[in-house]
Amino acid sequence: MISFPLASRLAIALMAAGGVLTATGAVAQDSLRLDQLQVIGSHNSYHAGLDPAIRSRLLVSDPDLVKELDYQHPSLTAQLDGGVRQLELDLYSDRAGGRFAHPHRPGIPGEAWPLSLSDQAVMNQPGFKVMHIPDLDQHASCQPLLRCLGQIRDWSNAHPDHVPVFVILEVEQHNDVPGGTDVEPFDASSYDALDAAIRSVFPPSGIVTPDDVRGDAPDLRAAILDRGWPALKQARGKVIFLLDQRNDRTLYLKGHPSLRGRVAFTNADPQAPDAAFTELNDGPAADIAALVRRHFLVRARADADTVEGRSGDGQRRDAILASGAQIVSTDYPDAEPARWSGYHVGFPENTPARCNPVSAPPACQSRLIEPPAQGDFHLTRMIMVMRHGIRSPLVGQVPPGVGIPGGWPAWKGAPGDLTAHGAVGMMALGTFDRTWMTDAGLIPAKTCPAAGSVAVRANSSARTIASAEAFVRGFMPGCPITVQHKPLGQPDVLFSPLDADPGRFDMRAIVPQLPDAERIFREREAALRLLGNVLTCAPGACDFLHAPAHIAADATGHQLVLSGPVAQASSLSEALMLAYLDGRPLLQTPSGTLDVGQLGTLSALHAGMLEAVVRPRALAELLSRDMRTRLLKDLMQEDGPVFRLYMGHDDTIAPLLTMLGIHIRVPGYAEDEIPIGSALGFAVYDNGNGERRVRLLIQSQTPQALREPDRAELPVVLYPQVPDCILSGGMCLLENLAGRLSASL
Repeated sequence: MISFPLASRLAIALMAAGGVLTATGAVAQDSLRLDQLQVIGSHNSYHAGLDPAIRSRLLVSDPDLVKELDYQHPSLTAQLDGGVRQLELDLYSDRAGGRFAHPHRPGIPGEAWPLSLSDQAVMNQPGFKVMHIPDLDQHASCQPLLRCLGQIRDWSNAHPDHVPVFVILEVEQHNDVPGGTDVEPFDASSYDALDAAIRSVFPPSGIVTPDDVRGDAPDLRAAILDRGWPALKQARGKVIFLLDQRNDRTLYLKGHPSLRGRVAFTNADPQAPDAAFTELNDGPAADIAALVRRHFLVRARADADTVEGRSGDGQRRDAILASGAQIVSTDYPDAEPARWSGYHVGFPENTPARCNPVSAPPACQSRLIEPPAQGDFHLTRMIMVMRHGIRSPLVGQVPPGVGIPGGWPAWKGAPGDLTAHGAVGMMALGTFDRTWMTDAGLIPAKTCPAAGSVAVRANSSARTIASAEAFVRGFMPGCPITVQHKPLGQPDVLFSPLDADPGRFDMRAIVPQLPDAERIFREREAALRLLGNVLTCAPGACDFLHAPAHIAADATGHQLVLSGPVAQASSLSEALMLAYLDGRPLLQTPSGTLDVGQLGTLSALHAGMLEAVVRPRALAELLSRDMRTRLLKDLMQEDGPVFRLYMGHDDTIAPLLTMLGIHIRVPGYAEDEIPIGSALGFAVYDNGNGERRVRLLIQSQTPQALREPDRAELPVVLYPQVPDCILSGGMCLLENLAGRLSASL
C-alpha cells in the first residue's frame, strides 16, 4: 500500500525546494525586494578557455592546473541571452598600458607565448584589463574592461524589463605564478578610476548604487536590516556592481564611509556598517539561509574547479540553491552544460530569476518575475519518454543456485510488478514535474488541465501502467487524466517491437553488425569481480562470470539468445540495485556492506548489456522506429497536448539515445545506464513568430533519493549535447533534430 503521508511530505518538500508556489492570480512581482529573488551567475564569465598552444605546454608541466582551467564561456551577451543574471570579471590595473602585452613562459621572459596582433594592440592601451592569470590564462571574450561593460550596457538597453544584472568585480592584486608578469597593485586612486570607468559607460539611471539602497538610514547595514534591498520595480533594467574580495574594502571605503558616493557594494562582514552583500562561496547552507532571512544579499558557488562538471554530482548545487543564496555562481549555467556529464545549474522553471526558496512571499510566481522579451523563445510543450518505477525482479532474473548472503529478499505481488515504494517515487516525479510546468505556465496551478492538454500512454505491462498511474496521481491529483494503453499483456509496438512485430528483426543479418560483447564485458572486469565477491553460488551456478559473452540469433531468426555475463551478470546487478532502491536492508558481504557506490559500479554490467544488444545502430533503428515516428508527429504538430508522457522501459529510451547521437551519465550510475524512473525529455520552445526550437533533457532520481524519499532530494536534470545542435542554450533547430529522428524511417 502506498504511504500517502510520505508522498505528501515529499511533495511539499519538493515544492519548497523548487521555489514553486501555487497562489492563484497574478501578483505585482515588481513589489518583490531584490533579496527575495534568486538568480544564476557564471564564474569568471569572461573566460574563453586556455590558448591551445599554451594548453599543450601546460599539459606537460602542470596537468592538474589544466584540469582546473578546462572551462570556457561564450560572450557576455550570449550568457545574458541564456538566462545568466550575474557576471564576474577579474580586473588588473594597467595605468600606462602594455603591462600584459607580452605574455611569456613564467620564469623565462625570452620565451614569448601566443598573443595576436589585435589583442596586443588592446593590451597596449591604458586602462583596466580583464583576464584570469597573466601569461598563463589571458584569453578573454572581451577586452579591455570598458568593452566588457559596453556589451553589458547594450544588452541591458535592449532588454529594459530584465531583473538587475549583478556584475562581480574581482580586483587582482598579485600574480601568484613565480616568474610571471608583475601585477600593478590597486590603491585608493585605482578604485576611484574604477568607479569613473563604470560611470563613463552607465548613466546614473542605469545602475543601483549603495546610496540608492542606504537612503536616509545611518549606514547600509541599518537600511538592509530595517527594510531590505529595494523593490524590483526600482531595479528593472539596471546593473548592480559588487566587489569580490573582502580585503578590497579598506581602500574602497577610504573617504567613503558606508560606501557614500561609491558605485559598487563591498563583500562585507555582516556586522560591518557597509554590509549589504556578502559571499559564502562554500556555504554552509544554514548560514546562508540565516543571512538571507535578514535581507542580506549572498553569493555562493554551486561548483568549483570542474569537479562537479566532471562527476555530475549535484549535491553541492542543490544545497546552495535550497539555501536561498540570491546569487548562485557556476561554471556551467543551464545553457552551458558540462561536456563530461551534462551537469548544469539552473531553475526547473527555466526562468532567468525565481522566487527565493527562503525569503520570497507566498504569492510570488517565478514566471512573472522577468517576462520573456518580444521574440524570445518560451516553453510551449513538453514530451517525455520515461522508464517505469521500481519493480520486483522478473521471472528468471535470478538464476537457480545463485544467492546472496542472507538470501534474496521476498517481494510482494507478481514478478516484475511496480512496488509500493516504487509508486511513491513515481508520484514524487509527478509532483516535481507539475511544479515546474506550473510555474512555466504550461499547466494550471490549482485547477485540472483542459481536456486534451495532457496525454499519457503506457506500455501494456502491469508495471508501466501502474507507474503511469502513480505519476498522474502526483502530477494532477484528483484530475480525470486517463492512462492510455493496450489490453494488459498485449504487445504494443510503440514500446515492445520485438514482441509485437518480431518479423522486422532479421537477427541472423543483425548479429554480425553488433559490437564484440566479449570486449564490452572484459572492459567491465572490475564490476564482474565485485559481483563475484557478492554472490553465493552452488557448484557451477556462477560459471557465467568467467564464460565468454556471446550473442546469437535464436531458431526463429527473430530473437536473440544471450549467454555469459551479457545475460546473467547484467540481470543480477539490476536485481541488487532494485533491492537497494526499494529500501531493503543493505547487503552485508564477507568484505563489508555493499554500498551505493559499489552498486553504481555494478550498474556498468546492465549498461554493458544495453551497449551490446540495445544501443547498436543495427538494432536501435528498428527498436525505436515506431517511437521515433510518434515523436516526430508530436514535435511537428502545431497544437495538441502541452504535455505528453510515454511510460516504457530502458530499451525504449536507449535506442533513442543512439539515434540522437548522445551518451549520458546520471550521478550514482554507470555511463549510459538508464536508471529506474528516468526520462528523456523534449522541451519545445516557440518565439511567437512561427520559429520553434527543441532542447533535450535527461531527468532522473539518484539511487539515494529513490531509496529514501524523505530526503526530499530534487531529481537530477541533465542537458546532453546533441550533435548539430549548436544554438545558444543547447537548443536544436527543429529540422536538425527531426533529421536525426527520421533516419531510416
